[in-house]
Amino acid sequence: MDIKNKSGDVLGKIQIESLRDNAIDRIVIDLKPGDGKAIYTADVIENQFTQQTNYAPISWEDGLEQLQKHYSPWQPKFPIDSNIDSIHVFYGFDNLTPQEIDEMIEESSRSGRKVVIRDLKPNKKVVGISITYKKYGGYKLNIFGTTKSRIAVPDHGGTTVKESAIRGVQAFYILNNETSQLIWIEEDVHGKALQYEIIGRKMSEDLVMKIAKSMNE
Repeated sequence: MDIKNKSGDVLGKIQIESLRDNAIDRIVIDLKPGDGKAIYTADVIENQFTQQTNYAPISWEDGLEQLQKHYSPWQPKFPIDSNIDSIHVFYGFDNLTPQEIDEMIEESSRSGRKVVIRDLKPNKKVVGISITYKKYGGYKLNIFGTTKSRIAVPDHGGTTVKESAIRGVQAFYILNNETSQLIWIEEDVHGKALQYEIIGRKMSEDLVMKIAKSMNE
């Protein structure tokens, strides 16, 4: 689903779906933290080439002010709550070159394999941050500069997904037996689209929305 700003410009894509038994789903499920895979699928019409990642949280001990130098020029919003328990960062991966993509396509054609996979090379570019706050029994705020998410929802009755809105942009509240999650995409003052996630243990929708709506730069 495309997420748009008030002007109708696409900020990013959030895809919420049940787990299915296809090649990409199996690869995504098996991704360990810190893994990134480039996938070429020959027998599909759209999205023949995708990059699937599972960013690993790396502990950050130098405080939020020092971290700002690494995610700058982002200007994300943060909760008014300043009682931080821990900070982690997520580092990204290098994209495959056009030549490497062509090599995957050629390998598929030569070998007859419908799916060709390559490892993505990790780098030291900060693509996301994660802050755990102590308030309300502990909750986590994730902020990513990458705004294409594929959220797999287990295909059973214990999970619900509800649409909502934060400051005029579309948001999704996801509740299962253990956690509550609110996810949305919002532009900063420079027009950079940032993806936000608030995750808490059995937090009510009202409380999660309260935290999100109180956030400021």
